Amino acid sequence: MRSSRRSTYALSMEKGDLLPTLLMAPAVALVFFVMVVPLSYGVFLSLFNFEFGAFDLRKAFVGLRHYITFLGDETALRAVANTLMFSAGAIAGDFVLGTLAATFIHSFSRSIARFIRPIVTVPLLVSPIVVGLIWRYIYDPQGILYWLMDQVGIPFEAFPGVTSASTALLSTIIAHWWQVVPFMIIVLTAGLVSIPVELYEAAHIDGAGPVTAFFRITLPMLKDVYMVILLISGVDTIKVFDIIFALTGGGPNNSTVSLSMYAYSQGFANSNLSYAMAISVVVMTLTFVIFGIPFIRQNRNRNDR
Repeated sequence: MRSSRRSTYALSMEKGDLLPTLLMAPAVALVFFVMVVPLSYGVFLSLFNFEFGAFDLRKAFVGLRHYITFLGDETALRAVANTLMFSAGAIAGDFVLGTLAATFIHSFSRSIARFIRPIVTVPLLVSPIVVGLIWRYIYDPQGILYWLMDQVGIPFEAFPGVTSASTALLSTIIAHWWQVVPFMIIVLTAGLVSIPVELYEAAHIDGAGPVTAFFRITLPMLKDVYMVILLISGVDTIKVFDIIFALTGGGPNNSTVSLSMYAYSQGFANSNLSYAMAISVVVMTLTFVIFGIPFIRQNRNRNDR
């Protein structure tokens, strides 16, 4: 009798262990076919000279030649520098402007904040390609920006915008801020609401001012929110394409060309799909090294506590 009960219990445990696997199977299969298979095929193509309609595995294999070519390609290296500078500037502005704006809006009364937040988040609803076109007209020498500059006596040469290689990348970063800072406001506002009011009351009793409370309470309590934002914004800025494509097209003189744009031009304009795949693998590797590894380490440290 006992043996039969034990066997029944063991069978139920086996079924219980199998149930989570069965429930996860559709999601795992979706991830495998949507992400793993295309990614593996992209890495595979980067090792060959792929030609549409004439692809022979035995003749087309080149190994790491495309990656070696990438290291000696001046335009590709310029694209790496542009991508990293764009990512660093965009993320820094997102964090600073988003934090200041979210804190400022959070200081209003609840009724006023509810009215302001929907208005502030309007740029987030606009497609990045449309954002690029909007700012293309703003940066036009006959556009509103330079009209305002002329009204206050600032010459065109002070900020030539997308017409100069020295300011074109900054111009694209400003356009990115205009669209993405509202997202930061939404996320950081949710984080600010979750901070207990008692902490600020205790700090006020101890004589701490608003600035001290901000650096001693607000920023530390938003640490986890910042890590999530860093991962999302980092991945988004490393693979930036659409806003730069619409705003500058990579110019002038390749001063704003990103890795994704260069991969696009190599794959579709020059019909060099294998080299484009190699560039895409470099983008993926940079994203994982810069943003993926720190995020994984933080999660491990949190689990070890």
